[in-house]
Amino acid sequence: MPRLIIFGGTTEGRKLGQWCTKQGIDFLYCTATALGAAQLDTDRVRVGRMSFHEMRDFLKEETPELVVDATHPYADKVSAHIAAACSAEDIPCLCILREASDTSGCTTFLHEDSLIAWLERERGVIFAATGVKEAVLFTRLSDFQERVWFRLLPTLEGLKTCLEAGYPREHLILMWGPFSDTLNEAMFAAVGASILVTKDSGPEGGFPQKKKAALALGMQIAVMQRPLPATGLSYHEALLEIEQRVGIRL
Repeated sequence: MPRLIIFGGTTEGRKLGQWCTKQGIDFLYCTATALGAAQLDTDRVRVGRMSFHEMRDFLKEETPELVVDATHPYADKVSAHIAAACSAEDIPCLCILREASDTSGCTTFLHEDSLIAWLERERGVIFAATGVKEAVLFTRLSDFQERVWFRLLPTLEGLKTCLEAGYPREHLILMWGPFSDTLNEAMFAAVGASILVTKDSGPEGGFPQKKKAALALGMQIAVMQRPLPATGLSYHEALLEIEQRVGIRL
């Protein structure tokens, strides 16, 4: 029976797992993919996506003292499942919110249809750094195979998704970020991109570096807004709350 269950796959999730290890707190780390648990020195990992019912059964079996939702800011459906499953099993749940970015100078979009319509009107090469979940979205553009360069994490699953969607191999960049503004600028310039499409991934996701690089090249920046509304704690606030709940002295 772990004292904590951490739903992660993010920088905050890995940091929290490392902190728990140092503090001697028994925890179980849950992530959708094996890559999400990389750099975490523990074998207490559960890999795989879960539906709400699977998640509720999982929590019922594990009976943790506390659940921490440290998933990605755009994983709103997963967060909703976590909150609902915890409520159903009467387990306290903390949600860690990532700091929002300064999107001034960018064009922001809350809805995918609006983004695609805007990209159809604008001309030029697109550098997409949104994550593989949006790979199929850009295939709605009439000339995506010529215009879109897609950067994603280096996984076979992601590569397969993009190839099956019709992306040319030479338009796929598989690398582990976040990247410096210098490296971002070099990549944007190498493909001749005039438009960057990204998410507000915050400092942890390298948004400031992407923005700085794109502005240096005079590119347009399209930002997919975070799902709204969202409430929760900062990473530091979450540590303090966990310390109080499990009795660990910081």
